[in-house]
Amino acid sequence: MILRRIIAHVRKQEWTAIALDFLIVVIGVFIGLQVNNWNEARADRVREAAHLTSLAQDVRADIADIDEINRVSALRMAAMGYLLESATGKPLAAGFDSARGRIEIEPSPAYAAGDPATIGVAMFILTTLDGNRLTYDTMINTGDVGVIRDDVLVRQIQTYYATVDKVLSFEDALEINRVKLVDAQQQAGLSPVDAIPADEMAAIFAGDPQLLAAAKNYWLYTNRHLKLIKELRSEAVRLAGILEHKAGP
Repeated sequence: MILRRIIAHVRKQEWTAIALDFLIVVIGVFIGLQVNNWNEARADRVREAAHLTSLAQDVRADIADIDEINRVSALRMAAMGYLLESATGKPLAAGFDSARGRIEIEPSPAYAAGDPATIGVAMFILTTLDGNRLTYDTMINTGDVGVIRDDVLVRQIQTYYATVDKVLSFEDALEINRVKLVDAQQQAGLSPVDAIPADEMAAIFAGDPQLLAAAKNYWLYTNRHLKLIKELRSEAVRLAGILEHKAGP
């Protein structure tokens, strides 16, 4: 319709009418683009809120996993601490000086030495972080990270998952040391499920230097794991709160 009007005005050389028609076309295109941009922006805000909500849920799930890791690792630290102190006849050091600075030993509850069925299992069981990162990986793969307007928040999310990767990488080394301890126990004729009283277990470790060394290494790696996990938990709690606030009701 508008095209026919312009052609008719051109034939009649009605320049004022032509200018008005042209202006109408420009305004129409501009309004159309603005409406389209507004719709896209609104869709981006909906996607942003959905992603932030899902990210918060993933991080909260991580916190639940971390709490279980802390519980299991603290029991393992307690059992191994009791065993090492009994086997060596010396109290464990509160920390060590290293090239990277002071390594503090994380506190753990006292081990219940009267329970003969738990010390082998407590040392054996290892709970690691699965990492609930489906939302983050999806955003990376689809390029939807760009819908999050807050650049500082984006960096906080990236930093958190970089810390998760650091923990997962360390857990590979932790598993290696766990296997070394299990191998040393097997060579000594021990199984994690053996219901050996704690003091008898300590005596066996005391008489086997290889077994004792493997236990000391695994104890130290468990301590480092606990520290990393506690730091990750603090970061996760802080990030989850920010994500939930940004996502809104």
